[in-house]
Amino acid sequence: MCLHRKKVGLFLFSFLFSVSRNKNDRLQSDQHNVSTTQLILCIMAPTTFRNMATILILCSVLTSALCCDWLTHYNDLRNSSLVLVRSMKCPIATTTHLRFRDSLYKVMKTREENSQLRFIRCSLAHIYNLYRHGNTSAACWDAGKTTNFLESINRQILELDECVKSTHNKTTSKRYEVYEKQLKRYYRKLENNTLLHPGGTDGWEMLRRETEQDLIRLDQLGNRIKARRGQH
Repeated sequence: MCLHRKKVGLFLFSFLFSVSRNKNDRLQSDQHNVSTTQLILCIMAPTTFRNMATILILCSVLTSALCCDWLTHYNDLRNSSLVLVRSMKCPIATTTHLRFRDSLYKVMKTREENSQLRFIRCSLAHIYNLYRHGNTSAACWDAGKTTNFLESINRQILELDECVKSTHNKTTSKRYEVYEKQLKRYYRKLENNTLLHPGGTDGWEMLRRETEQDLIRLDQLGNRIKARRGQH
């Protein structure tokens, strides 16, 4: 991930090493006619190289901390998941809407970035498992749409793994465990109120409808992180 940043870092490091080596070679070839200025340069060159190397390492760490391709380069993928789940819509008799997710999203708006990213990733993982392990034969959409939807969700999960790693913090990770349990209860309740009861075609459509709303909320949460980072 973020390969272009890594390539720039490697290029700068190689360039600085080459400059330092050329300076040392020139100093050695003129060792019989060393001036005071050259002697100072000879002493400073290794120190300067070490300082520059330290700066490059620090820049690399900072770049890694800010690196989250899911936020910057995967808008199309996030949108495609929404498009796919909307394409799976089918008419049903019931108009019941489930509202028990609202409090979770409200709390996550004010949490630390790592907690928010983990929340998004874990939510997508729960959605993936519901559609992967559920009996979709009762759904009104064809199996190909389920496969495409699962692939788009899985790709987002893989990208978010990198985001979570780059913002990892032991303190925030421990705090997040509470929200993880609440999230697990939420998706269990969602499954009970859709796939298990009423079940069948109506149950799948209810789940699809709630999934659409969840994806919208998760996208909004991702946009909040981008805005905080000053990204567009």
